[in-house]
Amino acid sequence: MQRHISPATFALGFVFIFLNLAATLGYAVEKAPVVPISNLEIRFTEAVIVAQVEVIGIHRDIDSALSEQGVTAISGYVYSAVPGQVWKGVVADQITFRLGLEYCDMKLEKGERYLIFASLDSYGRLQLRSCDAAVMESEAEELLAELREFTTQG
Repeated sequence: MQRHISPATFALGFVFIFLNLAATLGYAVEKAPVVPISNLEIRFTEAVIVAQVEVIGIHRDIDSALSEQGVTAISGYVYSAVPGQVWKGVVADQITFRLGLEYCDMKLEKGERYLIFASLDSYGRLQLRSCDAAVMESEAEELLAELREFTTQG
């Protein structure tokens, strides 16, 4: 059985061979400019809520399936917070979000302000998916400046 190659396929193959040969011989082959995607852009895009919040309450998230008589298994913490500036999403006067120990072993502090990047879990609840999703305001100066610039650019 003979295979036939269409003229378009032949031409495309020839172009690839030529570009590979040109690069091998040291000729510069121009590539399309790549616009880097910043870490902030990725975090912002993946989040449902991006906001500065003040933590007003901390509650243990109990895993009943792993808890036994006299032993309470904590799977993370649920935080109540008052939002300040909101860059993305719609929030009420108070929000609740979860930070599970499977994502981060850090516990946020009551009374502290954080910049959070929250997403939804499979039950539709707000959660943080890494330690980087909650940045203490005192450590977020550079990130806040980048966020302000990013959101004003559109």
